[in-house]
Amino acid sequence: MPHFAILCPEDAGHLLSIGPVGVELARRGHQVTLIAGEQAATLAKQLGLAFHLLDMKHIWVMPPTLTWLAFQTVRAGAMAGMRSNFAWKAKGMLELLPQIFEALQIDGVICDQILAAGGTAAQRAGIPFVTICSALLWHEEIDLPPPFKHWLYAEGAKARLHNRLGYAGWHWFIGPTLQMINRYRRRWGFPPFQRIDNTFSPVAQISQLCAGFDFPRRNLPPHFHYIGSLASSRQVGGEGPFPWERLNGRPLIFASLGTVPDPACVPVFRKIAEACIGVDAQLVLALGKWNKQGEKSQAKLGKLPGDHVVVDFAPQLKLLDQAALLITHAGVNTVLESISRGVPMVALPWRVDQPGMGSRIVYSGIGLRGSFKHSTADEIRGMVRRVLAEDGFRRRTLALKETMLAAGGLHRAADIAEQALTTRHPIVALTS
Repeated sequence: MPHFAILCPEDAGHLLSIGPVGVELARRGHQVTLIAGEQAATLAKQLGLAFHLLDMKHIWVMPPTLTWLAFQTVRAGAMAGMRSNFAWKAKGMLELLPQIFEALQIDGVICDQILAAGGTAAQRAGIPFVTICSALLWHEEIDLPPPFKHWLYAEGAKARLHNRLGYAGWHWFIGPTLQMINRYRRRWGFPPFQRIDNTFSPVAQISQLCAGFDFPRRNLPPHFHYIGSLASSRQVGGEGPFPWERLNGRPLIFASLGTVPDPACVPVFRKIAEACIGVDAQLVLALGKWNKQGEKSQAKLGKLPGDHVVVDFAPQLKLLDQAALLITHAGVNTVLESISRGVPMVALPWRVDQPGMGSRIVYSGIGLRGSFKHSTADEIRGMVRRVLAEDGFRRRTLALKETMLAAGGLHRAADIAEQALTTRHPIVALTS
């Protein structure tokens, strides 16, 4: 049987969505190896996937010191650092992966969209690759807002101008990565890419959104597939104790701001706890798994207001099975897992593609959106009460759940990847 490689960022959000595709392909008899940094080794073991270390410790890229200092003056140094990190990751993949593919005798690659250099490394090795968009799509359409913006979908010249300005910022951010990829493409005799969209697979592109939860797109390639959530039936990432005996039978509100909380979450946790006082429901607030850097923030959090169930760990999928409402930072996996269980939302998006997910929650009518930084406890309470009281939010979420389930999910993604990588031919999406 063929040997497939999975290229995926090391964080749990991406691994918990793309990893199950590898597990399903392995169940079908294929050999599957996750190639990633050492942080992914533990989760690879939990998933039961073979692991090969992508050791990039010796890979060096000139740090953008002046850019970082300029952005740091407006407290945006992390953005400049992330921009440089993307280019560094691309260089490491292009330097190392062709030899790794040869050594492991890889026959095909499943690559996360944000690892934009993975396809060129596969091309260099002469093997096919499939792109999986575990986050919001990077496909650029001038009629749609960029994924990192909170703008709602709108039509007309003014909206398109707004979008163009947003994409100009995106081009600046991703520019060093695209330049790095093109440097190697020229060296290897491949034509350069004009946009980051060009780095996606020519045989199959897979998104874990569903068409009913995206803005209306007009320029997707014929081999693009909406398949729905990949992580909604995951068997890992939810282990550990939980005080089930404390649930009192009232409607359940589950709140989470992500797996590993940031210090910026501390005041938001307090506002969520305060907002749910006096609401005829029970709040379960998951603080996340604090890392060493977050221990001081956890201590600073102290006791939260209200008699809520507050835990570090929470079995998210089991709680969503019982929930009447989700309060979320609008991370992709959490939102899609909520939809897959018919649970409406109050979103407090913050960064990366969370603003774009929040906009889609509003656009599809399955919840309301506030501000991570600026919404007050009273404003959050008003949104919570409205979503709980108005049946339309749940009805629309249940309808979207059916659309997502019909898209095929994990097994459909594995079917597409398997067919594309073995035939090397484009897998055209079915149209109704």
